[in-house]
Amino acid sequence: MEDTGIYRVLMDERWALEDLYGFPYAYQQAHSFVFHFDSSQELDPRIVDRVNKTFHEYPWQGGYSYVNLYAVLFNQIPKQQRPTVQSIQYASPGWIDLLINPDVALQVAKSVGILLGAGVTAVEAFKRIDRARLDIAKRRRQQNREYASLAASEAKELNNMSEELAKHLGFQSLKELQDKTADPEVTLKVLMAHYRRLRTLGDFVESGKVKLPENLKDES
Repeated sequence: MEDTGIYRVLMDERWALEDLYGFPYAYQQAHSFVFHFDSSQELDPRIVDRVNKTFHEYPWQGGYSYVNLYAVLFNQIPKQQRPTVQSIQYASPGWIDLLINPDVALQVAKSVGILLGAGVTAVEAFKRIDRARLDIAKRRRQQNREYASLAASEAKELNNMSEELAKHLGFQSLKELQDKTADPEVTLKVLMAHYRRLRTLGDFVESGKVKLPENLKDES
């Protein structure tokens, strides 16, 4: 794996007290997802196996599994690769210097940039996809096949929704994620969870509270 380096998150405007929790929490979760599923780095096969095992062992029908997935992803990052705070200066402008894998940090920033660049199109797509996913789940419950295998038409619809959402997230590893989950519904739900984390980071960017440079030379 590539050695860690410094990535500077630029700070501006006035932060509320809850922002000191909200931003790091969303960033850590987005970083964990990108580290495992959307970066070009070579991962230890043992880490890959542990994460893959999670997809096959968790009861994915409820939201509990999706929340805990991020804990699993974070805990499977080697300690020396986990983002840590090197320094903070709160001013206008200020910064948070993170000791982090630079490739992962830049991919998080690029994903947020792609999502924000899509604007209202991405927001409306997410809402539409969520409604469609819930409709499929409702139909399955009504037909008493909630835990049965998806029909071919349902699987195709879910895969199409995942492709659309991945495009708005700049997510390049959809096929690999699909292979890991082996379930179109789980794949879509995982992507939707990632969307929510990136959307939170995007809110910080749009409010002017942070800037996530997409190039290390822009960190100034």
